[in-house]
Amino acid sequence: MILAACEGRHWQYEIVEHADGYVVRMRDLDTGDLDEDCATVFRTMPVAFAFAEMSAAFDRFTASTDEEADDAQMATEFAVSERVFCDLSSRLCDGGVAGTLVQAWERLPADGPRLTLH
Repeated sequence: MILAACEGRHWQYEIVEHADGYVVRMRDLDTGDLDEDCATVFRTMPVAFAFAEMSAAFDRFTASTDEEADDAQMATEFAVSERVFCDLSSRLCDGGVAGTLVQAWERLPADGPRLTLH
């Protein structure tokens, strides 16, 4: 179930519930296809939402053309959303984990040896 979505120029960033928290995934606005390789899992909803907003702002900023008068506004919007994400992420100690890492972890046998990194 999609909890929230933020739209960039080419991508929609959807926040979806996951067993380990919240997943931010990318959906192509033209085709409607999901890019599962770029999914990121967060433990907290505020950080997931801030990441989706920052990603959408970055998408709009990088897709802007030289003729657009709002270039400075888009750059400012991206900078502000990046600052919000960084602040929330550090305060809540939630930097996110790549979705591919979570999938790899889930594929390991439950009774097999687990490595702990220090």
